[in-house]
Amino acid sequence: MIRALVAFKRRCPWAWNQVECANGALFRLRYRKMDTLAAGILDKADAAGCRFSLLEKEDLPALEALLAGQPQENLKWFHPHAFDRKTLARLYRNPAFLMMKVNAPDGPLVGYFFLRCFIIGRAFAGLLVDPAWQNRGVGTAIWASCAEICARAGLRMQATISTDNKPSMASCRKGTDCRELQPLEDHYLAVECKQKA
Repeated sequence: MIRALVAFKRRCPWAWNQVECANGALFRLRYRKMDTLAAGILDKADAAGCRFSLLEKEDLPALEALLAGQPQENLKWFHPHAFDRKTLARLYRNPAFLMMKVNAPDGPLVGYFFLRCFIIGRAFAGLLVDPAWQNRGVGTAIWASCAEICARAGLRMQATISTDNKPSMASCRKGTDCRELQPLEDHYLAVECKQKA
């Protein structure tokens, strides 16, 4: 199923946007308290003195700047959607696309992560941490938070990670009970993540 979803998203982006819109409307009906649930879990997340929270509409310019300012090396494994303001605003309005952020102790946005949720009870996680804040436990805290949100919401959490992206794979395994599902194109691996006991 993961392979089919990835292929559909890549080959038919216009149709994918329509599916996301319909899925978002249905998801809102079934998971009415998702934001409240996530906010409570993020409030407890802790790494390097950073603050974890839901992304707000006024954060979109800072998110666009964070994504635009990443080195190409950083983005070769992270391109789940376009990074322009219009796309970010569209995703922000979608109730099934839970956008979250990490702020440094002194305020700036240093991390972005999301759960792309589906009415069928699945969620796909993605994350990016600014290079200056990597290797401080931020990625591990993100993975752990996403796994807890999914566990408490009753969603099956999955992700795709490049086998070449060793740091992301390591933080995923550290923050969650991670199980490999299947290999994908371009050296990617589909994984299932559960909250650590």
